Order: sequence, then structure tokens, then C-alpha cells
Amino acid sequence: MLGLGKKRHALLGVDFSAAAIKVLELSRSGSGYKVEAFAVEPLPEGAVVDKECRDAGAIGAALERAVKRSGTRLRHCAMAVPSSTIITRTLRLSSSLSQAELEGQVSVEADQYIPYNIEDVSIDFQVLGKNAANPELLDVLVVASRKEHVESRVAIAEAAKLTADLVDVEAYAVEHASSLLLDQLPDREQKPIVAVVDVGAQVTSVYVMSQEQGVIYTREQDFGGRLLTEEIMRRYDMDMQQAGNAKIHGELPPDYPVSVLEPFKQSMMDQVQRLLQYFYVTRPQDTIDQIFLGGGCASIPGIDEQLEEVTGTPVAIADPFRGMPVARRVNRQRFLNDAPATLTACGLAMRGFVG
Repeated sequence: MLGLGKKRHALLGVDFSAAAIKVLELSRSGSGYKVEAFAVEPLPEGAVVDKECRDAGAIGAALERAVKRSGTRLRHCAMAVPSSTIITRTLRLSSSLSQAELEGQVSVEADQYIPYNIEDVSIDFQVLGKNAANPELLDVLVVASRKEHVESRVAIAEAAKLTADLVDVEAYAVEHASSLLLDQLPDREQKPIVAVVDVGAQVTSVYVMSQEQGVIYTREQDFGGRLLTEEIMRRYDMDMQQAGNAKIHGELPPDYPVSVLEPFKQSMMDQVQRLLQYFYVTRPQDTIDQIFLGGGCASIPGIDEQLEEVTGTPVAIADPFRGMPVARRVNRQRFLNDAPATLTACGLAMRGFVG
């Protein structure tokens, strides 16, 4: 059920976090894309915890509401499992193998590297090309995830009367969307390694990508915008909904920027720097040339400039939809506000058109 390198018909991109579920439909528009449908639906507290589906029924119901509100007619979707739940290996196999032989050999070889019963795992693979050192061998990327992670997403889709044609990996979905971000850089060829930093509601994820090799590093940290909301609750005696609305609409006391927001921004800088430092420790020979900042916290005014200052690396807000036409039925302003937090859904929707 994991899908690598397979072209399909148009798919509805479905992404969910601890806070909300997003659905996105794209269509082809010339050499680019057009946004046809989009919706966000909040999830009840505890439905998703640490990226695990704790209440598939509630998530499925929220997905059904989001699909209805978006107006999409698509009934086939693409979803993703968290990068932290997968195992990847690059195998070197004979280039003389037929497709059937290759599939069999992948299963045999993968069994040596997966610490689970092979019957409890979903496996997919993609041929990367000939091995640089030995052209008689193929480099084959193998991706494995426990079936329970895949099956939970399939069940959620079915509860919303959708068919999950594809269950991808978050890192690869972000990689697809990042191709649109890279196209926005005037000096793309001078930035061979880029990082996407996604600061969501509860989790901050870093994806480092080489333009030649694809995803080369991922890491997650328990940190997100929910901490800011909780601090607003404590300081101003609000419940979760009141604090969230006040944060979104800027309806907070005069001391908020200095007393609450600035300490949160500093904590965010510390967390991101720590995640990036892990990358430099594991790959000291590499340098990140560009950072794209995504997730709900990317909407904090000036946060990109602050991150650029502390990292010494150019930073841009991750908006894969810049210059992309948007259908009239889509609430354009709401959509543009949510754009930096829609990277995964964008990459999933793109899978209907690219491998």
C-alpha cells in the first residue's frame, strides 16, 4: 500500500495532525497546478497523539466533513504515515533481474533489515538507478512500515467514504511539494541542499533534501504552536478555544508580544537550531544552503527573518502555491493563510500526477 514512483489519476491529498485534518485537490494547469478544492477541519482533543491515530472514528468523521465542505468530487485519496514510523534501506541488486525477480529479491533482502515479522509489514521499493561504483548493480530504495500504520489510514479513508489509493511517507510528500518551492528560487542551482522546517501544533519536523539525492535526513521534536496556546491560556485565564481564537485574531492584551510571544519565539529558535545541529553532526561534510519554514508557526510575523539571523542561512516561508491559480469556490484568503501548513497535503495531491 506504500506507493513509490507510481503515476496515477488525480488524488485528494489528505493530511492530519493533532490539531486538524486538511484536504486538498489539485489539477494540472499548463506546466503547473491549480488549486481546485481545499478545507481544514479541527480534530477533537486526543484523536491523534504523537502522530498515532487514537480515535479513527472521530478522524474519519472529521475527514468526511472536510471533504463535503471542500466541494471536491474526488473519491480517491493519498495519505501519509509519519517518517518516524518507517524503516528505509538502499539495497544493491543485480541489474539483470526481471521486475518479478526484483520484487522477490527485495522481499528476501528486506527481511534481514526489518526488526518485525515480515508478514506484519507493508513494503514498497523504487529503483534509484545504476550504482555509481558498479553499473552491473542497481541501487534500490526499500521503504517499510508496520501494517497497522497503513491500515489505520485506509480505515479512516473508508469511514469518510473515500478510497485510499496510496499511502505515502510524510518526508517523501514534503519532497514532492519542495520541488515547487525550489522553482521559486532564482539561484536554485547554487543551493544543492535545502531544509524544510515544519513547526506544527505539537511536533517540529526537519526534512533535509539534496537536489540530486532527494531526502537525506529527517528528524522530529516534540515542540509546536500548542505550547504558545497553552501559555496564553495560563496567563490570561482562557480555555483552549478562546486562546486559539485570540492568537489567530490578535485579540490579546498589550503585554502579549513581550511577555508571551517573544519567549516562545526564542524557544522555537532553540529547538530548530538543535534539530539542524543533529544534521551537521551526522553529515559534517554537508552544508544547508536554504531553509524553507512551514507549519502553522510560520505565520508569526518576522519569524523567518529571526530564523535567518540565528542560523546564518537564507530562510523563506514555505508557500508551494505562490503564483498558482485558485478555483473560485476556494476561500482564497483562508487558503493563503494556511499555505505554509499545507506542504504534506500538497505533496500528496501531486502524487496523482507525478511519481
